Amino acid sequence: MAKTFDLSGFVCPLSKIKATQVLNDLNDGDTATIILGDSDSLKSVAQELKARGFLPTFKQESDTRYILTVTR
Repeated sequence: MAKTFDLSGFVCPLSKIKATQVLNDLNDGDTATIILGDSDSLKSVAQELKARGFLPTFKQESDTRYILTVTR
């Protein structure tokens, strides 16, 4: 089941902390869409995903809207 988490109101490092909580709460087979609002958050969260072995899909909708989709 896909869930969406809009973290665009948070800036790094809080956005990374919130995204890490999302990842920790995922069950096998779950998909999460994480919306971020700045490039620093995107870089930080992407690094965390890579460190955990996740390969997210990425889409940039605007200068202030980045969408990562990850499946556990």
